[in-house]
Amino acid sequence: MTRAIQVFQVGVKAFLWHEQRLLLLQERDQQARWELPGGRFDVGEEDLPIADVLARELREELGAQFSCDIGPVCACWVRRADAFRPLPVFLVGLRCTAPRGEVVLSDEHEAFRWVASDGWQELALASGYAEALSRFFASSTRA
Repeated sequence: MTRAIQVFQVGVKAFLWHEQRLLLLQERDQQARWELPGGRFDVGEEDLPIADVLARELREELGAQFSCDIGPVCACWVRRADAFRPLPVFLVGLRCTAPRGEVVLSDEHEAFRWVASDGWQELALASGYAEALSRFFASSTRA
């Protein structure tokens, strides 16, 4: 018997950690969900290092003058398909630190917020993010 194989888009996200806070962006669409900065791989980027893809996405979403130190993978999760995204997205999160430069949002987002471990639960998050953020904060706020 043949099993169905799930088809995903693939994206990379930044768990941008600064002064015990994490950067979240609010999407500019009808749902206005909150998410981490980053995005999907473009065609032709399949052989690039994942950090290079994330650096490109961060420049696009946070401004050309923004940069940070991109570290190791710290989480993976799935954003389910919805009316705005016909395919689910398999997301890989990298721990990032030391933000430099002013955040200048692209047209994809309408707001940003630095949130502490107790400041994100009331936000309307994109699917899959609540568990990913919970795990990140649990591991990042341990003494």
